Amino acid sequence: MKRTAIIALILMTPAALLATSKNSGNVTFSETVTVNGTQVPPGNYRVEWQGTGTSVEASILRGGKVVATSPATIVTGKTDLDGAFESKDGENNSHILNAIDYTNFSLRFDQGNASTTGKSSVNPAE
Repeated sequence: MKRTAIIALILMTPAALLATSKNSGNVTFSETVTVNGTQVPPGNYRVEWQGTGTSVEASILRGGKVVATSPATIVTGKTDLDGAFESKDGENNSHILNAIDYTNFSLRFDQGNASTTGKSSVNPAE
C-alpha cells in the first residue's frame, strides 16, 4: 500500500510543477514602474498570479519577497511584443505598469490612462 502511495506522489509531482509554472514568469524592468501605488525600481523580477478565469491577483517578487501586488487580467492571444512591458505616464514623471506581454498572453494591470511602451526582457517560467 505504501509503495502505491509513493508512486502516485512521484507521478503527481511533475503535474504540480507544470501547474505552478503556468502562473508565473520573469520580467526585467528597464525603468522604475509603479504597481498599485508601489515604486518598483529597475531590475529582474518574478511575476506570479493567482485566481481562476481571467481576473487574477498578480505579485511582483524579487529575491523571493513580494514587492508589489495588484489585480490584473489575463488577455490571451499571440503578442508581437514578447520581451516588453507597457507603462503609462503618471504624475510627477512616474511610469505606471500597464501590462507585461508574454508569447501567448498579456498580463494587464488596471491602473490609469495614458500609455508608453518600455522594452524589457520577459521570459515565461520554464
